[in-house]
Amino acid sequence: MSDFNRYFMLRALQLGKQAQNKTGDNPWVGCVIVNDGQVLGEGYTHAVGGPHAEADAIQHAEAQGHSLAGSTLYCTVEPCSFSGRTPSCAKTIVEKKISHVVLAIRDPHPQVNGEGIRILKAGGIRVTEGIEELAVRRSLESWLKVYE
Repeated sequence: MSDFNRYFMLRALQLGKQAQNKTGDNPWVGCVIVNDGQVLGEGYTHAVGGPHAEADAIQHAEAQGHSLAGSTLYCTVEPCSFSGRTPSCAKTIVEKKISHVVLAIRDPHPQVNGEGIRILKAGGIRVTEGIEELAVRRSLESWLKVYE
């Protein structure tokens, strides 16, 4: 595991903890978008109906005028695959031409589990899984119990 991946995943974990127990039935996810070592945007999942971490980080980056094409997105949990209260994060990531997604864990929600990754890969995005998995599982332990 590269120190680069570990560093940015730990930052995403910190961001997610800002929303711990404030996201309703969603996990408290953190996200960092990076290109050439420069952080373009950061975000975390907001209260139910608000943006997920990936959308929050994308909005932050674009508000600063950054193009996301070719960037790497680090998120603590697999991006969601379906539109419900919010649009599909996986589809948005593909639309923004992000080239690599690094995640800690798959989302165990039955509508997502692996489907977000499938959408990303079908869109030509490289996916790396398992970075800081144990730290993220510990952070999300109470949320993950729902799916055991």
